[in-house]
Amino acid sequence: MSGILKLLKIGLVRGRVTRRYPAERTPPPEGLRGRPVLDFDACIGCGGCATACPANALTVEEAEGTWTLRLFYGRCLMCGLCEEVCPKDAIRLSDEYELATTNREDLEVELQLRRVACSGCGKYFTTRRVLEETAAEYSELSGGYSDDFRDVITLCPDCRRRKWGEALADAYREARYES
Repeated sequence: MSGILKLLKIGLVRGRVTRRYPAERTPPPEGLRGRPVLDFDACIGCGGCATACPANALTVEEAEGTWTLRLFYGRCLMCGLCEEVCPKDAIRLSDEYELATTNREDLEVELQLRRVACSGCGKYFTTRRVLEETAAEYSELSGGYSDDFRDVITLCPDCRRRKWGEALADAYREARYES
């Protein structure tokens, strides 16, 4: 009985030491890695986050004309690798860590982007936002870009390799016959 009285005495001296959760929430500690939040306007659709995700919480599905990024919070480890690899800061870890729900759909986020078909073979190979970002970065670095550059970036890697291979072969033939 003395143990109970001792605990009662400690409780009366210190007062209440717990919070009335969920009405009173404890502020999250500094540096807490919580739920990843996607910025739909900033995402270009590179897929780096899905490649880096160790738990496959982020997945990419490529259909005929669309590129879909799915984030399922039920698998997310909140490790932060997706945030680290994103070149456009389109995914950020928040301080929200309470994700419990009875509805599975509340744990899913989906982003769809339009894909671009290769101007050479017609095969879909990237998203429109990646192309626009590539053109903008090249233009900024070189002070503008030509129509030749626009033609090259609208080719898939296979067609681009084939085009450059043909151009190099032609240059080699010309150099060989001139000498």
